[in-house]
Amino acid sequence: MAFGMRKALQAEQGKSDMENRILTLEGEKKDLERQIQDLRAKCEAIEKRESERRQLEEKKHAEEVQFLKRTNAQLKQQLESILAPASAAPAKK
Repeated sequence: MAFGMRKALQAEQGKSDMENRILTLEGEKKDLERQIQDLRAKCEAIEKRESERRQLEEKKHAEEVQFLKRTNAQLKQQLESILAPASAAPAKK
């Protein structure tokens, strides 16, 4: 009889321990899920910020390329205008 009572008490104690463990694990799970949400939000914010920065860099690059193309065309035109009269002039001997 004592053996059966002891086993019943141990089973009840094990059940109580397991219920406490379940509650602890559920609390940890909720905390981890909250951390996941926070990290996802941070990740999305970083991706958005980097996308905007990349677009700004691409725009600046395109503007710089256009500026350099215009400058190159102007310099080419100036060079041609300088060289054109010289080549049209008769060569002296």
